[in-house]
Amino acid sequence: MQLYHTPNSPYARRARLAVREAGLLGRVEEIDLHPREENLARLLAVAPAGKVPVLVTDGGAALCESLVIAHHLDDVSGGKLYPRDPAARERALEVEGLASALMDSLFVRSREKRRPQAEQSPGVIELEAERAVRLYDALAARVAVLSADAPDMASLTTAAALGYADGRHPDDGWRDGRAALASWFAAIMKRPALAETVPAF
Repeated sequence: MQLYHTPNSPYARRARLAVREAGLLGRVEEIDLHPREENLARLLAVAPAGKVPVLVTDGGAALCESLVIAHHLDDVSGGKLYPRDPAARERALEVEGLASALMDSLFVRSREKRRPQAEQSPGVIELEAERAVRLYDALAARVAVLSADAPDMASLTTAAALGYADGRHPDDGWRDGRAALASWFAAIMKRPALAETVPAF
């Protein structure tokens, strides 16, 4: 398998974390497409959407959404990325969905703030900032579902989203008033998979 990525994408980090925690690093060749502009043709050759990550499977399919990639890697690994117990899996999917929404919100706000000042939408920035606060709170309220010792995709997606918040939106201060979530994040960041994929913003 081949995983096309860029180092600062939270979506690509989510997939790279999945590869590592599923024990599949020896079966997946990671292809760094940074800088994206110089490697766009190479990316488009495998992914018409022009987005990372992209996983080219052993069967030759090009999977271009991080959630789809996570489920494929779970299948390939024999179920290492999601709980098998139905109730635990349902809780994990809920938290993964919240973390995915946070990642999307942070990404939209980051992209908006990088546009020329005259083209930025203060309304979009405010909307996404408020959404992020709600999602930080929602994740903090569900921290018991997260694990630093045996992380599933709920934990890995949350870690990728919060790491992206640190890099792109440090003024959010997501740790403030969320001590348990901050403590969990500090613990999971000690795992090799997290340390190996820290973005360089």
